[in-house]
Amino acid sequence: MSRHNALSSDQRTKRVSSVKKPKSPPDTRSAAFHAQSPPDVKPAQAAFAPVSPRLPLWMRVSTLALILGAMLTMAASTLQVTNSLSTEKDADGEKLLLNARLSASRSEGRLDTARTAMEATLTQISTAPSEPLSAVEAGLKLSRGTLLSVAIVGPDGKVMAHTGQDEPDLIRDAATRSDKSLEVLTASSRLAPAPRSYVVISSGPGRPKVVGRLSETLDTTNAAVTLQALINARGTIVQSTDARLNGQDVQKALAVSPEQLRQRADNGDLIQGARTDGGFVKLAAVRDGETGLITVYGQPTEPFYSPQSSLLKGLTLIGAPLLIGLLFGALLVLQDRRKRQEAQGYQSNETRYRLAVDAARCGIWDWDLDVGAITMSDVMAQKLGLSGISHASTQDILSRIAAEQRGDVTRALYEARRSGKLAVAFRVPMDSGNILWLELRGQELGERDANGFTRLSGVMLDVSEQRVAQGRAQRAESRLLDAISSVSDAFVLWDRRQRLAMWNATFAETFSIDARFLKVGTARDLIEQVMDIAIRRKQTVADGSAIEAELNNGHWVQITENRTAEGGRVMTAVDITVVKNQEEMSRRSEEQLQGLVEKLEQSRKIQADLAKNYEHEKIRAESANHAKSEFLANMSHELRTPLNAINGFSEIMSQEMFGPIGHPRYKEYAGDILNSGQHLLALINDILDMSKIEAGKLDMNFEAVAIDDVVEDTLRLVRQRAEKSGLKVKVHLPSSLPDIEADYRALKQILLNLLTNAIKFTPQGGSVTVSAVATDNSVHLKVIDSGIGISARDMQRLARPFEQIENQMSKTREGTGLGLALTKSLIEMHNGRMEFDSEVGKGTVVSVIVPIRQPVPSDGSERSSAA
Repeated sequence: MSRHNALSSDQRTKRVSSVKKPKSPPDTRSAAFHAQSPPDVKPAQAAFAPVSPRLPLWMRVSTLALILGAMLTMAASTLQVTNSLSTEKDADGEKLLLNARLSASRSEGRLDTARTAMEATLTQISTAPSEPLSAVEAGLKLSRGTLLSVAIVGPDGKVMAHTGQDEPDLIRDAATRSDKSLEVLTASSRLAPAPRSYVVISSGPGRPKVVGRLSETLDTTNAAVTLQALINARGTIVQSTDARLNGQDVQKALAVSPEQLRQRADNGDLIQGARTDGGFVKLAAVRDGETGLITVYGQPTEPFYSPQSSLLKGLTLIGAPLLIGLLFGALLVLQDRRKRQEAQGYQSNETRYRLAVDAARCGIWDWDLDVGAITMSDVMAQKLGLSGISHASTQDILSRIAAEQRGDVTRALYEARRSGKLAVAFRVPMDSGNILWLELRGQELGERDANGFTRLSGVMLDVSEQRVAQGRAQRAESRLLDAISSVSDAFVLWDRRQRLAMWNATFAETFSIDARFLKVGTARDLIEQVMDIAIRRKQTVADGSAIEAELNNGHWVQITENRTAEGGRVMTAVDITVVKNQEEMSRRSEEQLQGLVEKLEQSRKIQADLAKNYEHEKIRAESANHAKSEFLANMSHELRTPLNAINGFSEIMSQEMFGPIGHPRYKEYAGDILNSGQHLLALINDILDMSKIEAGKLDMNFEAVAIDDVVEDTLRLVRQRAEKSGLKVKVHLPSSLPDIEADYRALKQILLNLLTNAIKFTPQGGSVTVSAVATDNSVHLKVIDSGIGISARDMQRLARPFEQIENQMSKTREGTGLGLALTKSLIEMHNGRMEFDSEVGKGTVVSVIVPIRQPVPSDGSERSSAA
């Protein structure tokens, strides 16, 4: 039923007399519909023409002719080649289609991985144009084997950088022939005649392109009995399990067109193809709407299509429409009788329709554009503030519309004359001060003449509530966007499908994300991959509520994430660089303060002990000095005499002056006896040197000394003793250790004394380690043992001449008490220092710190002079 039938019947009995139509489209608001109810014409009464409920004979015959023509056209179309087979009617159809979809899924997955890696390459070259090689290497690594090579081609066609095994000529050819943002194609040359498949990605005209050589994406397991192929939008076979088909046009290779494959991919049917080398194949196709690639899966088959069978089907289908047309004519006769019966209820239906429209508060209108008059229902007149008026001119309607929107309505009416469709919304100020939003929707009535459509009919809807709600939503969204943009922290919102929904500029700046990735709907995984590039390292806070990340620019951010009511996720990143710097400064200050407090406490204790024991220490010092003098006198005579004999006889035996002494080991042992005797004699001399040091008369011969030589010579003297004690001796010396200026004998004596003490006070099964490390101006030589350790109260007594720290173990060990005292003195003569770190029951670490170069004496004397 037509919508204008809702008007009263008396309005349909008259028509407003027409006026002369304008010769050209008007260009002013009111002149667009130039007839504004002239004085001699009544205001557009009854603009509707009566419509008979019974269709005229000519209309029914025309309808039948149109239907028969359409059916004959459809039948004639069947004479075309209908090379198609339903998968449901073929035994292998479902299996072929399933294999095609699996192959397409596998190819799409590998292509997506390759595309992601290449897009990351584009992003990196845009952010760091000077490092194209790093970009292609990163892209090849991200491709995870889907690409055999990656290259960047500049706008001038030159290869900026490439990695992997490939020819630059093929890369340039692929980049030159690609004119899309993403395309898969093949390229070959005289040197590489076998076509290779490439993926080309471009971010726009005049920008670099990324070219990647695609690895094999198809499963070649059943290549002997099946055929798989990947076809691009141009119809070229870019990959196939039959290498002979690569690079060929699918029409030439398989006798099917790309359009036929797309149609079969859409409806899920099979198609028959013919091989150039003979035989037929049954093909199933699946296409990717994003890349335009078509995946084909086929197997050999007997022909299921021929032109002869298609012709028989066509003749059958042409005869069927004719028979249907005769039956349809008979139905028209029966329908005509039924229409007469329905005509009686026509008027009552019209009345009910009008009542339903009025109850829905939906206005009805009929607009005569030539006359410039409109006939409207009571509801529409009331909404326009024209209550009681059912006929009005175009100017009357425009005068009720807000002034700033009258031009919009005029242009909409002019466009409706051309297109036959009207859809426009406008505001109507009411006398009460309120504003209504009304929307007119309509379409043409009657035929189109030279000036377009002259009559429109449609409905008017009150959309005030929707407009108010829409305005509130827009203002709320605007305020939300302003608030997010003004926040100094990074902000991003993911929807419930983990797609990008909203973000601010700080988010893009913080994680250096290119604007091409920041699009509504982008997958979260892709954004997080780009974010990971900007993050150097990250760690979870103690309570697990957030993540702290250090960026490549040195800044720190705290990343927190919360769930929204709709199932989405909100992530914020707060800059905590200042907090981190303050924490680091506080930690260092605390360590320094703690060290200072400990030193002050130690100094206080030392001062108290010194004050308390001053007199006692003075007496002990005098006694020690007397004991030392006595000891030196005895050693000089009692030890040197037998040592001279030991050294002399051992030297004769080691040199075999009176002939061979038997087993070679004896000679080696005699040499060890000689070395030990000589060393013992040297120790006696060192004791005498102690006295010389105290008297300032010991000469030092500074020369370039290799520490590893000193360590090796010293270990040769103590290794047998360590093994006898059941100890492991370890050496950790870096190869880059520099030579130092030192007295070789004194440095050897220092190390020997420290190793002897370490072996002496380390129980069986322990270990002694010698290590060294160089700084800018000095060398730190350390002797580490796992021995009995030294208590804190005994640390103050170390390195005092003729003193030994007594405990249960040291009481059974020999020693003079001069070792550490002499060692300390020798180190001080090298302008160095000795440090101890020990814990009872766990071991001791003795550090000898000596300068690499000895300072020049202020008086200009030689450094080898007397100390």
